[in-house]
Amino acid sequence: MKSFFSYTALFMVLALSIFSCKKDDNDAASTGTPVVKYIRITDPRAGDSLVVGAFMGGLIAIVGENLQNTRELWFNDQKANLSPTYITNKTILVNVPSTVPSIVTNKMRFVFADGSELLHDFSVNVPAPTLTGIKCEYVPDGGIVELVGDFFFEPKVFFTDNVAAELVSITKTKLEVRVPAGAKPGPITIQTNFGKVKSRFFFRDNRNIILDYDSKLHETWTAPVTGATADPLVTGCDGSYALFKHKANGAWQWTNELTMQYWATRGRGQVPVATGSINDLTLKFECNVPIEWKDVRMEMFFGPYADDHGRDAPATAIARWKPWKEGPFKTNGWVTISIPLTEFKYGKDDADTDEIGTRKIENLSNLTNVVFMLFGPANAANPVQIAIDNIRIVQN
Repeated sequence: MKSFFSYTALFMVLALSIFSCKKDDNDAASTGTPVVKYIRITDPRAGDSLVVGAFMGGLIAIVGENLQNTRELWFNDQKANLSPTYITNKTILVNVPSTVPSIVTNKMRFVFADGSELLHDFSVNVPAPTLTGIKCEYVPDGGIVELVGDFFFEPKVFFTDNVAAELVSITKTKLEVRVPAGAKPGPITIQTNFGKVKSRFFFRDNRNIILDYDSKLHETWTAPVTGATADPLVTGCDGSYALFKHKANGAWQWTNELTMQYWATRGRGQVPVATGSINDLTLKFECNVPIEWKDVRMEMFFGPYADDHGRDAPATAIARWKPWKEGPFKTNGWVTISIPLTEFKYGKDDADTDEIGTRKIENLSNLTNVVFMLFGPANAANPVQIAIDNIRIVQN
């Protein structure tokens, strides 16, 4: 397991100077009994901060006397990596081991060249878990949810109403859990012996669903709504979904089945797509791309209350989704896509190479319609197959 922090040689030299770690301290005259006086962290910004514990991977300076013959240093039952360069008579610089201890003694144990030992009180702080992402927010009962974060040490996972999930696979940064029967929408909680965290995202997020392709539909002449078992390459995510499919999609090719147009005049009425600041909101949807998507961006934008897509309106702010930018894009099943509303920043005539854009969403209260469409430049015509479900706008 790698250290949480990486340190350059320059920083180590700086730390050595701060704590007066000079190799000429390590002289033959220093033959007394080893003593630890105090321990400090090495960040110069921390001033004279003394510590009695540190997080795993943290760099510390042990200050004392007659430490030059230290051969081993243990934190609980974990052996630290010592470098002779950073061991002197008066100071040892060392990273706290990054492995969670099996036996906790809250002691630092020195082993010296003559076999003698010294114990010193010191605790290793294990961070509480963090939860930064989920592969797909919509997974059926009995399916596998993939969670990403850190410090997953002997975790327990709970869905809404404190319903425990079965652990399938565990690493320090990734969990796979089986969705319990009857799981409800809401945050997921991960708990370890060192703390707990509740996700900002919602499992089966049902907040502000604009289109679900079961009861909330778009214009019928655009991307067809497909049943959960109708396509051999795409199993259902949450009932029916919209399917963008074409055998040879090329540059600036306006094709009905490669657009998804929701007109609120024939939908839920004059209801804004969201309320609040665009800085606090994210467009989310589930997506399944079973064959490589190689070219042609997907444009997404919101329009005013009208029987029209609204792309040509002067103030329309477009998001350009190009997941193939670094190479062909293909998903392994359904994934949740998140696009902050601040990414809706392009005018229809902005250059494809423009990364800044000339627009932004000025007033959400005036926007009721939603459009997704494959439209833009391309190097060639390629087949495309993109399934989309559960379009929603929620808090970041």
